[in-house]
Amino acid sequence: MRKSRYIAKEVLSLFAILVIAPCFAAAQGSEQSDKEVKQMIQTQFERMYEKGIQNLSDRIVLTGGVKPFAVVSDTGDNVKAIRIRQAEEMPPEIALEVLRRSLIALVKKGKIGATAIFYTADNPNKKSNADKVLVVEMEHIFGPTLAQLVPFTIKNGKASYGEQVVVDMEKQIFNIKVDEESAE
Repeated sequence: MRKSRYIAKEVLSLFAILVIAPCFAAAQGSEQSDKEVKQMIQTQFERMYEKGIQNLSDRIVLTGGVKPFAVVSDTGDNVKAIRIRQAEEMPPEIALEVLRRSLIALVKKGKIGATAIFYTADNPNKKSNADKVLVVEMEHIFGPTLAQLVPFTIKNGKASYGEQVVVDMEKQIFNIKVDEESAE
């Protein structure tokens, strides 16, 4: 959470990148354009992460975890949290699958360009002092996909977070053809 507070960068509009980046790449060379696109993606990931942390910080302390929810960047570069009310009553693994399918349906409709899914799970590292891990799966329509794992422990009503680990992951949301009809 401390890391997310220092994030104070201006964000390029996703629409501008989608329209201008291909033209700019042709005019300026793809190396400079690639750097700008990577920076734009990084900025969007940071904004979604910060919004997600704001949405879960109180819940994680009260309940020791959070049900899956998402933060998305829409095609207008607006960042918003998405919670499925019914998912709060479902087992976490079912809620996660329902959330992923809902996000896929939004992608097929052309509504979102980047996603960050937040949920908690048992810590797979048995040698760690932390029992739980906060998982943040981030995907972007331009290709980058990663998962951030943050071990945490709740003591005396406060959450303490361990060192984060970032790993590559397979696409789960943007692995479909956007022009396919939504089956949802």
